[in-house]
Amino acid sequence: MLVRAAGASAFALALVWLVTAATDEGGISWGERAGRALPLTPVCAAIGAWLALAPVRARGELLALAALGRSRAQVAAAAVAGGALVAIVAALAIGFAPNVDAAAFFPRAAHASTWVWQNGSFADLTQGLLVDAGGAPLPLASKAWTVAAGIPNHGRAAAAVATAVAGLALPLILAHSLVAGYRVPALLASGAAAAASIVLFQASAAGHAPALLGAAPPAMLLAFAAERYRRSP
Repeated sequence: MLVRAAGASAFALALVWLVTAATDEGGISWGERAGRALPLTPVCAAIGAWLALAPVRARGELLALAALGRSRAQVAAAAVAGGALVAIVAALAIGFAPNVDAAAFFPRAAHASTWVWQNGSFADLTQGLLVDAGGAPLPLASKAWTVAAGIPNHGRAAAAVATAVAGLALPLILAHSLVAGYRVPALLASGAAAAASIVLFQASAAGHAPALLGAAPPAMLLAFAAERYRRSP
């Protein structure tokens, strides 16, 4: 189940990456494309856990395991771990791979064009372009564009933590819903946490909130998921 969940999660994430690459404006690096796809990693992790657990429920194995004394946490552990493993790998890439762009976590409105004259050339910090004396547009250095894109202080760490925590919380919530059958509270809690995290990341991109605050809603969702398992028979 762990291998099945990890494989399904990785496949779902790869599909999101390919769709992002097929629909973007073109001419951008694979690291930036990865940065645009990685915010959906927790959802892909939940999909992987669901695909691993759904056949177990359909075949009636959940009842057999319960009759043998297995708790809901023990039944869901392997599937949750497989989905969360993909999210943790993605979080490490966000936190430590400089080529992976984390700007997608901090969207903000920007001017259509911000050409400025610096160091003997024209630079558009919004589009990440540089025009030198030759007249051809060149991509800006990744560091300069990251600053212009509005990633706040500790933004990369906040994005990595949020991805890892949400990548564990969502599979836990979905697995419990499959095993126990209580879906409405799980959907409400997951939707509220996702909405709150998006709002806080946008607020931090605008300079109105610390970046690490965006990881608080996934942490609260993880605590909610753990409490549901603790109360389960």
